[in-house]
Amino acid sequence: HLIKDTSMVTKWGFGMAPFKKEQLSKYKLAFTHVSNFIENKTVSLDLPDQISIIKGFFNRICKQDQWNWFIAFAYIDFPPIKKIEAIVSFLSELRRALLSNDVNKQDIFSSRLVDSGFLEYKNNFFSFDEKKEDEYIYILSRREENDLLKIGRTSRNIIKRVNEINSATGVVYPYSARMAYKVTNSCLADKQVHLALQEFRVRDDREFFKLPFKKACEVIEKCLQKHNLWRE
Repeated sequence: HLIKDTSMVTKWGFGMAPFKKEQLSKYKLAFTHVSNFIENKTVSLDLPDQISIIKGFFNRICKQDQWNWFIAFAYIDFPPIKKIEAIVSFLSELRRALLSNDVNKQDIFSSRLVDSGFLEYKNNFFSFDEKKEDEYIYILSRREENDLLKIGRTSRNIIKRVNEINSATGVVYPYSARMAYKVTNSCLADKQVHLALQEFRVRDDREFFKLPFKKACEVIEKCLQKHNLWRE
C-alpha cells in the first residue's frame, strides 16, 4: 500500500479513514448527474466530468491504494470486485460516447450500467448507515506483514469490528481491511473458508493464514460459491 500520511494509517488502518464532507458532497453530486442520465437521459453540461468523478470512486475500490478505499467499498455495501471493474469499464465507454455524440453507444452503455447494478450501488451510497450490521467474511492484514492474513467472520458492523480489533491490547500497528464478502451465514462460511485455507493456517487455534492476498481471495470466493454462501 502507498500512503504519504502515516498518521492516518496509525489512527485508522490503511483504507479506513472516513470521507471528508467535501468529498462526500462531490460524490453525491456526481452520482446524481450520472444516474439522472442513465435513467432519464438528462444531460448536464459537465456530465463527462461527473462520470470521471464516479469512475474514480469505483476505481479507488479496485486499486485499493487510497486512504479511504475500504470506506468507499462499505458505502456501496461490498459488491464483488469483478462487478466494480465492469462498472469502471462501462463508465469509460459511456464518457467516450458522450464526447463523440454517439447516441447508440450511450444507450448501450447506459443499459450495461443498469444491468451491472450501478443504480443499486448509487442507492446504497445515499442510504449508507455506519451502524448497519450484516453477515460478513473479512480479510485483514497489517502493512508490515501483508501476507499474514487475519481471516474471520462477523455478524455485526464490519468497520466497527475492525476498529475493535485495533483497539485491543497488544496491537501496535493497526490492521487494515483488505476485503469483505457478504454471506448468508457467517458461522458456516467461516468454517468452510477456514477448511479451504487449512494448509496456509499458522496455528490451529488462531485465524491467521500466511499466503498472498490474491490467492486468499481466489480460495475464499471459490469456497463461498461452491457452498452457495456468497451474497453477490
